[in-house]
Amino acid sequence: MATRVVRGEKPAARLWVFAPPHRLLASTARLSESTVVGFVTLDAAGQLQWGEASIALLPRCQRVEIVFDGGDVFQTEVTAPRLSEPRLRLALPNLLEDRLLADPTQCHIAFLPAGRSDRSAAEPSALPVAAIDRGLLTRLLDVMTLAGARPRAAYSSIYVLPPPADALPVFAARGRLVARTAQHDGVACDLGDDDEPPAALRLALRSRGWQRIRAFGPQAQRLAKMGEALGVPVDLADRPLQADAADGAINLLQGAFARGGVLGDVSRMRLSLRSWKAPLAWAAVAVAVFIAGMNGYWLRLQSEATELRSRMTTAFRGAFPEAEMVEPIVQAQRELARLRARAGQSSASDFTALNAQLAQLLASAPVGIVAGIEYRDATLQLKFKAPPDAQLQNQLRALAVQQGLQLRFDADGAARVSAAGG
Repeated sequence: MATRVVRGEKPAARLWVFAPPHRLLASTARLSESTVVGFVTLDAAGQLQWGEASIALLPRCQRVEIVFDGGDVFQTEVTAPRLSEPRLRLALPNLLEDRLLADPTQCHIAFLPAGRSDRSAAEPSALPVAAIDRGLLTRLLDVMTLAGARPRAAYSSIYVLPPPADALPVFAARGRLVARTAQHDGVACDLGDDDEPPAALRLALRSRGWQRIRAFGPQAQRLAKMGEALGVPVDLADRPLQADAADGAINLLQGAFARGGVLGDVSRMRLSLRSWKAPLAWAAVAVAVFIAGMNGYWLRLQSEATELRSRMTTAFRGAFPEAEMVEPIVQAQRELARLRARAGQSSASDFTALNAQLAQLLASAPVGIVAGIEYRDATLQLKFKAPPDAQLQNQLRALAVQQGLQLRFDADGAARVSAAGG
């Protein structure tokens, strides 16, 4: 019996959403927020209740799980070597290629690696895997996101049933049934319009010789009516599904569909503004701290520059009280040169001093290589008859450093010689 959904009600503790069979949809584009689906809610008191509603009107819940029709999820076990998760995901399409009816590239493949740690690294092991149409999974997740729900798990409908023991568990709802025949295996088929047992259900009973059926779901009464034709008793469960049966399920939300973490959300292009609030807030704080720090550092450098200029001015005024100050460093150099000349002391940048050092510098150069010398602004400018080669230039630079000179070659081959530091 369907329940009426009221959005103002208290949120459910857990919500199972039953996706419609893929074959009933003309295409995945028909799946929208107005699509009516079945659902089961678990309230705070532990009560399970079946209902039906459009995806947009599903009850509010933080723990949402998608249940796909058993016929839409292919499940099996493959023998796979022990590999890292990325390599195993690349290998699975090749391992399932001969078993899948669809193109492996159009399927999303998930696996359950539990229980493989007791094997050696080189020994292959049985790996439970599940495959589903990628377009169906993508479209349903998009529709659920638009409706404000973020599923935390998705799996086959066999996982709403307990693992089979002394009875075959069967779930019936909305004209479909699914029977769980093993830990990761089962069958799914239509219930039909009458009470005649489906052939798939008969085969499932005979496969393991079960003598009882335990019926779950809102249409469990229809299974009870089939008990006489099947020749086995049908026990009606007191709840629509087994809440803890999905603990060992193969969750389809893996890889690009995994929930949690920024990457998983980006892969589906569904990041909400709320998820960005904390990173943006921290980024804003970091930018504000950076700007404040740079301003403080600039003010500190400006203060040091002002203090240094004040000291230079004081030193210049103390040495040359009658001179008019514009540039303390340049004027101090000129005043020192003038005082040396007045005292008869030559400066390292004087023509006579530079010319004498230049003669020593060019002693190792070929005779007659210099075409002309010009003295200007405490610098000798040399012009050569033929530009020196790279080897000679390097040799002259090395000798100039030893003599306390600075030698620079221009692009046209000319050279400039000045006192080091001048």
